Amino acid sequence: MSVQGSTVLRLGGNSIRVRHRTVAAIIGSLAVLFAVAMWSAATGSTALGLDRTWAALLDQGTKGDEFILWDLRLPRLATGLAVGACMGLSGALFQNLTRNPLGSPDILGLTQGATSGALVAIILTSGGLQLTAVFAAFGALATGLVIWGLTRGGDPSGYRLVLVGIGVAAILAGVNGYLLTRTTIVDAFRAVYWLTGDLSGRSWDQAAIVAIVLAAGAAVVTVLSRGLDALRLGEASATGLGVHVTGTRVAALVTASVLTAGAVAVAGPLAFVALAAPHIAARLTGSTRSFMLSAIIGALIVTGADMIAVAGIADRQLPTGVVTGVVGGLYLVWLLIAQRKKGVMS
Repeated sequence: MSVQGSTVLRLGGNSIRVRHRTVAAIIGSLAVLFAVAMWSAATGSTALGLDRTWAALLDQGTKGDEFILWDLRLPRLATGLAVGACMGLSGALFQNLTRNPLGSPDILGLTQGATSGALVAIILTSGGLQLTAVFAAFGALATGLVIWGLTRGGDPSGYRLVLVGIGVAAILAGVNGYLLTRTTIVDAFRAVYWLTGDLSGRSWDQAAIVAIVLAAGAAVVTVLSRGLDALRLGEASATGLGVHVTGTRVAALVTASVLTAGAVAVAGPLAFVALAAPHIAARLTGSTRSFMLSAIIGALIVTGADMIAVAGIADRQLPTGVVTGVVGGLYLVWLLIAQRKKGVMS
């Protein structure tokens, strides 16, 4: 049954409303993502071209081409897709939970918490990449729990959570600065490089870990979607509809924290992805609740940024985080200007 630009699907006793604009945005974004992913796999320091890339994908290429594609580029590409999707989905969760366009792991302090964990591993233990990832994930999760603890007893949403997150982020920034002063030049270089965020040298194992985190997070979001929709009507209305308000909020906060932890642990704190992806998805669909599209846009941002980073400047590759920071910063400035003009006009 079609109703005003949407179709209502009935499955048993349940009904699902599918908006045509959302479906078109998802299909279009997936098509663009596929094109960018193929271009990313075909280009690099050794250009394969689309024909050689397809041949290597079908196990019909040369041994050299298959090694470049399957051992070097596809693990990096798969990691970038999963990391971007985790960040996009996490950002959408935080923005729906806080009902604030600035709600994201960057603003709320989770990436700073992951940074603190990574710095502890790099500086105090001189651990390798795996230990750094474990400490970073623990730091992000611990920060999420601290934020939840500080907002417990009140409404853990809206400006309260954002303000608590900003305060926690400021404290962690000071801690991170202190940790950097307690290191050697070699460890400081490693730390600063990790703080920038990058996808180079990633393996299939790391891609699989982030993919598992993404799958688990997406499953939880699917279960929580009804409760999050009801919460947008207000706490009283949500309670009247049978939604466990506190449980839904805590579950959403923990899920968003886990998604952030998984992404940051593998790729580092890629700036602005979690903030920008839900905004772009909302503009494409006209709805602030576009979890699937936010994940797709996040994957597209990271994949596109990594492709630009590989091309680099003067044949010198850049860390992926440099590109996401520059592009995301420009987008944020444009967004603020656009919102200001909209406010003035209204």
